[in-house]
Amino acid sequence: MKRCAWIVSLTLLVAFSLGPAVATAEEEEDRGGLVIVEEVTISPSGVQAYETASKKLLPILAEHGFPYAFDAYATDDFHYLFVYPIKSFADIDSLYASWTAFVQSWGMDKWEAMQQEIAGAVESTTMSVFRFRTSLSYLPDQDAYDSSKSSYMYWGTCLVKPGMENALEKSFRDFAKLFTAKEVPSGWATYQGYLGTEMPLYVYAEWGDSPAAFWTRAEKTQEKAGEAAEALWNETMSTLRGYTYTTGRSRPDLSYKPAKPEAAQE
Repeated sequence: MKRCAWIVSLTLLVAFSLGPAVATAEEEEDRGGLVIVEEVTISPSGVQAYETASKKLLPILAEHGFPYAFDAYATDDFHYLFVYPIKSFADIDSLYASWTAFVQSWGMDKWEAMQQEIAGAVESTTMSVFRFRTSLSYLPDQDAYDSSKSSYMYWGTCLVKPGMENALEKSFRDFAKLFTAKEVPSGWATYQGYLGTEMPLYVYAEWGDSPAAFWTRAEKTQEKAGEAAEALWNETMSTLRGYTYTTGRSRPDLSYKPAKPEAAQE
């Protein structure tokens, strides 16, 4: 569910979108896709109203030809994440313009009426930009992520000590090598914070069919990877000034897929 606050936040993001710090040579070889992440905090009492309005908005977006796709996620602590794939930082301007055009096309009166439906539900909205890091991820074919179904999600957030980025990235690559050698079937995807986040910051995402299936598989992974994985984990922790994790679910019922996503166009 997108609000006027979303447009204000994106305007601020555009104003400061001068690009990330100079990339390392390794990173230049590993430039995955960019994503904009909108994180909306909802009051527990407002969940039903927020989700009802969000679902109502999806066919209206399609009817008016809104061009940008987004995948939705809900955390267990009432945060909703809307992830927009983009090709470049220039797409931030285009995304903002697309939302503005949609509101104008649909009608400001209808937009404002929808805001009244969720009045009091939204506590805050933040915007950030991340880049997918291919070489810091481990994506075996048998564990391909399927955005069309609801999956249990685990997000690990790594707040890295300044100057320890290379060491942290080496640990992730060493984990990928170890898991490949051990033929571990479960994978993860790593994203690096670029704008609107504490820095240096990396987030890795894992998934499973259910909480029980996820944690059972995690235990089996630990047994399969053995002491080498424990040593690597301790090595990873030594590079961090903080670590947090969040669980939740992917929400295809709150996601939007236009017929021709803007970020996929040339």
